[in-house]
Amino acid sequence: MGDDDEVMRVLAACENCQSIYAARQWPDGDIQAIGSDGCDCGSTDFVLVDESDDTSDDGTVGRTNAE
Repeated sequence: MGDDDEVMRVLAACENCQSIYAARQWPDGDIQAIGSDGCDCGSTDFVLVDESDDTSDDGTVGRTNAE
């Protein structure tokens, strides 16, 4: 898929409010929202969204790896 030192574009969920953002995941694992310093709720902590689930029963897309 890419080199170990490549920045990847991903979907990420805010750890505080679960809002979904387009983000970049850096080689060290750090995830940063694209185009902003953090979430609208004020959090700067994000988790990678698992895109293998399309839509859950409650209508949300994907699952977070925060569990």
